[in-house]
Amino acid sequence: MKLVEFKKPSGKCKPIVESARIQHAEDLILFQGHQGALKAIDMLKNIASGKQGVSIKWDGSPAVVFGNNPNNEFIFTDKAGFNAKNYDGKSTNADDLESMIMSRAKDPAKRKSYAQYSMKMKQAFPTVQQSMPDNFQGYFVGDMLYFQQPQKEGNRFVFKPNVVEYSVDANSDIGKRIANSKVGVVLHHVINEQGTISPLKDTNLFQDNGLLALPPTTKTHPGNVDTSMLQSADAEVRKNAGAIDMFLNKGKLQELKLTDLPNILYTYVNSKVDTGLDNLGKDFDQWLNNSTVSAPKKARVKEYIIRNKTGFDAVFRTIATVMETKDMLVDQLDATESDIIATIDGEKGGEGYVAGAGGDSMKLVKRSGFTRANRAINR
Repeated sequence: MKLVEFKKPSGKCKPIVESARIQHAEDLILFQGHQGALKAIDMLKNIASGKQGVSIKWDGSPAVVFGNNPNNEFIFTDKAGFNAKNYDGKSTNADDLESMIMSRAKDPAKRKSYAQYSMKMKQAFPTVQQSMPDNFQGYFVGDMLYFQQPQKEGNRFVFKPNVVEYSVDANSDIGKRIANSKVGVVLHHVINEQGTISPLKDTNLFQDNGLLALPPTTKTHPGNVDTSMLQSADAEVRKNAGAIDMFLNKGKLQELKLTDLPNILYTYVNSKVDTGLDNLGKDFDQWLNNSTVSAPKKARVKEYIIRNKTGFDAVFRTIATVMETKDMLVDQLDATESDIIATIDGEKGGEGYVAGAGGDSMKLVKRSGFTRANRAINR
């Protein structure tokens, strides 16, 4: 986990641990064994049946942090500035913010893009500052949706903060709020005076001075969803529960100095986004040979998999099944009539959705869609 700093008036810094990454539904098996897979399947069942809602996972950019420091000075910056170690990136006025961002433009070829970005941040500074809640101390953490009010196409506001393009019905509640805004941001967390990060529960506390602050937006459950695959996945997991948990047994992995095996497998699955998600597990040995894993550990991993082939195969069959079922559900959600339409290169489907809350959250993202497009961006 990454550490950031919250400066107290005394000058001392208190470390803040950023919130844990929300896992893909299919990755829960790697870190929680067969119970993680069953948890994912149960949550997918509840979504499909309408017992549980999901939240749109907004694809905002850049990540920003703003609020009032212990000296009651307003700060607006991006994540890189807030986490900076070698310079003061916590800008307290618009001109300093612009200068701070431009100081990072070391490559002449990128200076123009830095200039455009720094100007957008500078222009947004006063709107964000004037919209701050009274007597608030601490920071808000979020992602920018737009730096100026989006253009309308017909009766819909259209904007593209990153990979996903959003089209919002101007007559919807959010559409009406966009019409009264200059700057849009989706907010995820709040950092209090003690430096504790927690989910932001209320975005209605901002003053009405041109800032649209959105939480993750709840979307209704899909229409008719075929749950037969979920039933099959459930049965498959229960049949292979022993082999899965034996393969991922923490005590055994610790004895063999392979405690990071789940992370190695996770890295492998992520790499398949670029090369194709077919035949998960079949080419793991080839991937491992070309990976940055040390030679001694590669040998231990290969030997362990040979001795536990049943568990290894069961893990990847389950990952593939949960992924396929999740993708089907995401397609259903994308097809549901909504005030917000998300597309990637003209194809319906956005960054995906988040189900659950807190430590029980999981994300429903098509790795073959958004994740691949997002990884392809040259940032």
